[in-house]
Amino acid sequence: MELSLVIPTYNEKENIQQLIKKIQEEFTKNKIKGEIIVVDDNSPDGTGKILEKIKKKQKNLKVIHRSEKLGLSSAVLEGWKIAKGRFLGVMDADLSHPPEKIHEMYSIIKNGDADIVIGSRYAQGGKIKGWSLKRKLMSKVATLLARIYTNVKDPMTGFFMLKKEVIEKVNLNSKGFKILLEILVKGKYRAIKEIPITFVNRTHGKSKAGIKEIFFYLQNLLGYLPYKKKVVREFIKFGIVGISGTIINLATLYLLTERLGIYYLISAVFSFLVAMTSNFVLNKIWTFKESMKLKIGEKYLKFSIISLCALGVNLFFLYLFTEFLKIYYLISQVLAIGIAFLVNFVGNKIWTFNE
Repeated sequence: MELSLVIPTYNEKENIQQLIKKIQEEFTKNKIKGEIIVVDDNSPDGTGKILEKIKKKQKNLKVIHRSEKLGLSSAVLEGWKIAKGRFLGVMDADLSHPPEKIHEMYSIIKNGDADIVIGSRYAQGGKIKGWSLKRKLMSKVATLLARIYTNVKDPMTGFFMLKKEVIEKVNLNSKGFKILLEILVKGKYRAIKEIPITFVNRTHGKSKAGIKEIFFYLQNLLGYLPYKKKVVREFIKFGIVGISGTIINLATLYLLTERLGIYYLISAVFSFLVAMTSNFVLNKIWTFKESMKLKIGEKYLKFSIISLCALGVNLFFLYLFTEFLKIYYLISQVLAIGIAFLVNFVGNKIWTFNE
């Protein structure tokens, strides 16, 4: 057995039969010695029963039935436990990932050109069809946050292959709905290759991503910090600078309004600029250890743009959590501030202070 392809399912009765048929056609046409391992989380729509019927006719199909909905990442890991292939793969069950790319990905990894091959929506030539602006923005923010740990353009994809030894004796966390980023942080590999894919939004069923998955993702991001000690130091310093900026903002606002009698909204604008400038200087010379003279104008402009983007992200997630997920607005604001802070840090690390 060469390739073991794991497919997690939950309520995918409209998609799974067609997907398995397409994968089997790819295996046959390209002479791939592969197996399909479907891990079903007790789908109430009868996905498991459909799989059992298919399994009777297809010897290379394995089905794992779990007692409840336990999540995508844990499903992938459970599937890999019984995998017989030298190479391991993952793809979604909703027909979003193109099965015709399996051969290309398999050939790259089999020929030794990469230890991990990624079906990428964001590599040059990659596309996403059918997503709303909200979902695109959420995906971009999640991808940006992941840039702390990797330069891979699409570390959040659910379509990838790897050599088995990449994860041997590696402790992987089963929480959440994305596992590739954790493999990129913890795995044992040398070469990664991304190939562009066209991701097509599902036409049947519902997306499984929700508020719990967002929490798990943020929790996992923080949990990866010990693997990047330099990033931990920068992250802590960036937070300290942010706190000092808040104090400077409030002190300036009070001084201009109460002592100098300036209208408070005008004072607020000046306070924001003073605090942002202070944050820029401290982050440049202390957090990221750059010379003050190095491209100061260009970097100040970038820092300002990211600060405004972080503000936009704050407002977007405040609205999303409050209006769509019905979370109390003060709790929503705490969560939104946390995400905006991460965006601010990552954006400045990879764009402003990347010399």
